[in-house]
Amino acid sequence: MTEYGKSIHPASADRNRQARRMKITKQKSLTFTFKKSREAFVVTQWNGDLSPPLEYVKEWLLQKEPGALIMPELSNYMIHCFERAWLGEPLTVEAELHDVPFLISLHPVFNEGKVFEVNGFCLDIKDRMTAEKQLKESEQRFHSLINHTVDALVSIDTQGKLTMVNPAAEKLTGYTEEELLAMTFHPLLPNDKKEKYNNGFHTLLRGPSQTFEVKLKKKSGEIVYVNLTVTPIIVNDEVLGIYCIGKNITERIAQEAELKETKELLESLFTHSADMISIYDFDKKTIKLNPAFEETFGWKEEELKDCQSPIFPIVLDKYMQESLQMIQTVKKGVPIKGHEMICQRKDGSLLNTSVTLFPIWDQNGRVHAYSGISRDITEKKRQEKALRESEEKYRIIAENTMDLITVSDDHGKVTYSSPSNKVILGIEPETYYGRYAGEFLHPDDRERIYQLMREMVQSRKPIKFEARWKHNNGGYVLLETNATPVINEKDQVESFVVVSRDLTERKKTEEMLRKSDKLSVLGQLAAGVAHEIRNPLTSIKGFLQLLESKAQDNNEYYEIMLSEIDRINSIVSEFMVLAKPQVMNLVPTNLTQLLRHVISLLETQAILMNVQIHFHAEENLPLVSSADSQLKQVFINLLKNSIEAMPEGGNIYISVRQQAELLSVSFTDEGCGIPKELLPTLGEPFYTTKEKGTGLGLMVCYKIIENHGGTIQVASEVGQGSTFTVILPILCEPA
Repeated sequence: MTEYGKSIHPASADRNRQARRMKITKQKSLTFTFKKSREAFVVTQWNGDLSPPLEYVKEWLLQKEPGALIMPELSNYMIHCFERAWLGEPLTVEAELHDVPFLISLHPVFNEGKVFEVNGFCLDIKDRMTAEKQLKESEQRFHSLINHTVDALVSIDTQGKLTMVNPAAEKLTGYTEEELLAMTFHPLLPNDKKEKYNNGFHTLLRGPSQTFEVKLKKKSGEIVYVNLTVTPIIVNDEVLGIYCIGKNITERIAQEAELKETKELLESLFTHSADMISIYDFDKKTIKLNPAFEETFGWKEEELKDCQSPIFPIVLDKYMQESLQMIQTVKKGVPIKGHEMICQRKDGSLLNTSVTLFPIWDQNGRVHAYSGISRDITEKKRQEKALRESEEKYRIIAENTMDLITVSDDHGKVTYSSPSNKVILGIEPETYYGRYAGEFLHPDDRERIYQLMREMVQSRKPIKFEARWKHNNGGYVLLETNATPVINEKDQVESFVVVSRDLTERKKTEEMLRKSDKLSVLGQLAAGVAHEIRNPLTSIKGFLQLLESKAQDNNEYYEIMLSEIDRINSIVSEFMVLAKPQVMNLVPTNLTQLLRHVISLLETQAILMNVQIHFHAEENLPLVSSADSQLKQVFINLLKNSIEAMPEGGNIYISVRQQAELLSVSFTDEGCGIPKELLPTLGEPFYTTKEKGTGLGLMVCYKIIENHGGTIQVASEVGQGSTFTVILPILCEPA
């Protein structure tokens, strides 16, 4: 058999005929007979209700050739089919004419072994084709559902062999369709489940549809969880196998396990937390307390289960309104964290707590409850109070001590500086913040201090050193410094505490003690020597004067010897000034007049040495209190030193001026000057720049001015001259 020129398997034809039988009585049909005469086929019989749709009239069809009845495009094919039927081959073909699909069946009739005519049967198959089209569309929808569903679909026969799989099943198992259709379900079972699932398979063949969860082993060996729905396949009361619909629930199982673990963890935290936890449900008006809450506050959950208020009895009356506002805030979905308040226990005792409230939402996103977490902060409050007191104590010490206190981090950047920096170094404390402390060291001291700091970091021990630190005026101040490393719990140096002390006054004191020791020794020497020298000097001088009166020549030698004896006597007198305190008869003194008198005494010597003395004094200067003869001695020594400093001549400028409550007298010469490194030693005994000097004269000057409450200042530059300035306190306003 053929269909439009294609061979049709007899079994297929039988199935088609069976499919048509249900509607054969409703389909239009006709019968016809044709014979072959003189090499041509002629219709000899035509009858049936299919003629009108095909637009054929019986009278017109009879004795016509079949080729004249058929559409040109089918004519050759139909003549071919008639030829085959005339040769004795039964045929069934389908065709369409005037939009009417029909089926033609040709059956040869034999007489004595030869075909003498062919009977034809023609049937309208429009309804059948419509049904087939609907069936095809239904099958397409079914296959689309099977192929595109996200669930795995599998059919299994009674022997456990897979007979149908969809792409989702391939994805779920990791096997290809060809691999699955060539195997049973057994390789998909975990080793520990094979026997159980194999026994259950026979039960599923007999039972109703079931849904359950199973473990499935993928081709890779990975175990996945599957929600499996199994339905038996029953045709004519015979079980042919089962359909399986599988959904991968591995992720859901993992989520459920995680949720369970989280729930257990939360339950554990709730039960074993050291913090007091309570939960209040606004809808159910129920309260849940953890053991820490019950133990700390004394109330049991059973005692508060009938409480209708979200405010627990731990809240004091004075905090009631505040607590209600907090609850309203939480009901709006806003948490409150770390709110400190005083709560009461059941026995009435009070407790410092830190309260945190969190809203709890239901599945509709509505706040239906809140959790309260209270933490005992009594010890924390005590420590904070002690810390504040300690910080206040050390702050007072740091801000009021005259020692310089500085804190720097482990890199040397300053993080704190005490106010005493402003007093001693003239620099605001904030100036140091964020800067390296080494920036303020004298350049010559930096490398030495850096090395000491490195040694301190390695040894973890404090160090002590002296260094010069920069003053705001551009100079440097010598400080004695103690640096201590601060070690953290990891045994690392995290900062340094540096305490420094100004050594200026101490150095001055040490210098004064040193000079005092020298003066003491000198005084003891003077006290012992003066008496022993003066008596012989008096005798020698007396006999020299007697010899001089009788001598006839060489009188100049006697004068020289008497002059030297007077000089020795003068030195002894200066010794006596240092040897014992001198009784000073202080009287009001006009320095201008006193200086004019001193200038007149030495003016002749100055003229002889080609030195010009220039004197200037301000008008109406106040008086000073002094021992007139001692001040005169000081001014004579200073003026005499200035004259002797200029052996080639020059100018001396003497000036007197008032500076606030002081009077200053300056002696400026144009001599050779004094090197700066020697200036600190001026006034020490036996130190002098003169070839024949003793150094006692200037030392006596310092001593006298010191006894008058004044000071002597020296400024000198080599090759430019020197200026000695005597500063004395005034006695009263000018008359």
